[in-house]
Amino acid sequence: MRIVITAISFAALAIALGATPVAAQDAGPPWTFAGELQDSDAQGEGGHRQDDHRVHLVAGQRYRLSVSSDAFDPKAQLLQAGASEVIAENDDYGESLNSRISPFTPPETGDYVLRVLGFAADSRGRYTASVELLPPLPAPISARPETTATQSWGVWQGELAASDATNGEGRYFDDYLVHFEAGQARMIAVDSETLDTMIQILRPADRDGDPLEGEDDDDGGAGFNPLLGFAPAEAGDYIVRVAAFEEGATGRYRLRISQ
Repeated sequence: MRIVITAISFAALAIALGATPVAAQDAGPPWTFAGELQDSDAQGEGGHRQDDHRVHLVAGQRYRLSVSSDAFDPKAQLLQAGASEVIAENDDYGESLNSRISPFTPPETGDYVLRVLGFAADSRGRYTASVELLPPLPAPISARPETTATQSWGVWQGELAASDATNGEGRYFDDYLVHFEAGQARMIAVDSETLDTMIQILRPADRDGDPLEGEDDDDGGAGFNPLLGFAPAEAGDYIVRVAAFEEGATGRYRLRISQ
């Protein structure tokens, strides 16, 4: 009996035989891989089944690598071919459970591996992986400014001394009562040549409590000086606290708040 084999692509034959599909390298992206995590797939760390897709990426170009599935929560990892170190990975992109490594700009031209696995070790099912070429970033704007503006600051000269109040960690502080409008961005800075300070924002009724979440800074400015941007959701009076970073530290400082 003569067996006749119809012509099919090597990629399709590989998938039919259960092998890991490999990107065709005779053309650039986009590349799409329709695969399936199965019990027969390679087993990686933690018992996760995984598929590897080999792709050729060019240094300096920007890529988007995505994995989506309706059957399981996918995870995408990127490695250099022949290496075991993961150089980029993503589990959940945006508000979905799908994965996206984007943008990725390879440091050198060569073969890379887009690895598909599940967030859970028992993840099984079909998925789609893809590699797309992103446009280059536009050139940065280099035009000179059309106009200039001068920032106005309110300035207070202060000093932390042994007679000041201390917090629970033994740090001296001064509290300033300042009115802020809702949504109006203000910059708050403290400068000192001898003292390492912190800025904290509190509500007047919570002076013995914690600062507002995310509204504190230690070294956001030059050197050890703090710099904080504050745009309250609600208008009202707030406490701007200047505190020493170290227990028992004293010295002079200058508080500035943009107007």
